[in-house]
Amino acid sequence: CLLPRAANAAIIESVSVNVLDRGSTSKVLLERMSASMQTVAEQLLLDKDTEKVEPVRSEYTRLLGEVGDRVLNGYQMEQVMLQLGTQTQVTMVVSPWNEVINDVFVDLQFSGVEENTAALLQSKLPELQKQLEDVLQGSSADASDWAGGVLRRLVREKVEAELPEFRAAVDVVREDRRTVIQVVVYPVGQLVQSIDYEMVSQSIPNLLLLNIKQRYAQKTQELRGLPVIYVSRHKEELERSLLAELSAEPEVKRHNLRPSVVLTPGVNSGVRIRLESDEYKIWFEGYGDIGRNENNISGRAHFGKYISKRDEIFGEVGVTLDDVDWDFSAGYALHHGKTTVSYMRRSPLGENVYRLEQDITPKWRLRAEYFSGSDTTEIGVRYRIHEFLSAEYVYSNDKPYFRIVGNL
Repeated sequence: CLLPRAANAAIIESVSVNVLDRGSTSKVLLERMSASMQTVAEQLLLDKDTEKVEPVRSEYTRLLGEVGDRVLNGYQMEQVMLQLGTQTQVTMVVSPWNEVINDVFVDLQFSGVEENTAALLQSKLPELQKQLEDVLQGSSADASDWAGGVLRRLVREKVEAELPEFRAAVDVVREDRRTVIQVVVYPVGQLVQSIDYEMVSQSIPNLLLLNIKQRYAQKTQELRGLPVIYVSRHKEELERSLLAELSAEPEVKRHNLRPSVVLTPGVNSGVRIRLESDEYKIWFEGYGDIGRNENNISGRAHFGKYISKRDEIFGEVGVTLDDVDWDFSAGYALHHGKTTVSYMRRSPLGENVYRLEQDITPKWRLRAEYFSGSDTTEIGVRYRIHEFLSAEYVYSNDKPYFRIVGNL
């Protein structure tokens, strides 16, 4: 008599809960409901003998339904089905209490950053707003409290994956018949507080770049408020973005310039932009010399044309204001990396001028120059204070002096 009963008996080794909705609740919320009821069902059924559970099946389904009514706020339990076995299946059918959510608005904000930067950050989370809308759309309006936890987890996972240097705060608010999901993404850690910016060119006078320089000074300020780690991680992307904008500028196209961008991340970040040409080199400089009694106010203009990547032919015009003396030079320069060697013939003095220039850093330059007419050798160390002003100490076998250079 006992053999058939023993054959039909089974121990419940696992329990799987599946919550279904007769309405249009999103799959994400249904999975959350299933996970909530999973623990309850396991505590009730796990390790039980199916032969002992079968006679009281209705009691188990009633108990699961009552617990579901309490746990799944905003929903009422319509039906509970129990399929007993070693792998027991629990199916629960629910429906919203009253009103369902049909109008969802996601208010996504980025705190502490510039408007254009916020748009860039939002592009890193392209699907977030739609995903949040889909989670609440069609769900019970009375379930917004616990549904907010699902939204917070979803936002946290997306932000941590795409913007790990940021955190997010999420709040769900009912406004009349509309549900508003407020998401505020904010930076953490060390932030960029200031920008050391410069735009220079050795190919054309900096005065011609004044308008574009001011515009990009504002653009680079958009980095303020970003985490330093974020700027470091996206350094190449930010450089490429600035480079693409520069390449499309009318001034850059008009003068056939080749832009380059170097971004140095830090609390005081640096943005250095150079606009150079492979075709010509033009500059204007004014000099004010301290420590010389004559010829201490002068100026020089350089007009060069590249005949190859390294070779330049040029002409220079100089003037000293003491007695308004003009000189004219024609010459050749060889450029090799940061080194430039040049020769020019200067008239009406009829002297030969030999010049060696070495760019030590972007701001420091070494110059050695020999003038055959006066048999004078000068060695100068120049420091560029900013795009329009430099200072140079000149050691000369005639007389050392200090020079203020205006870079036009």
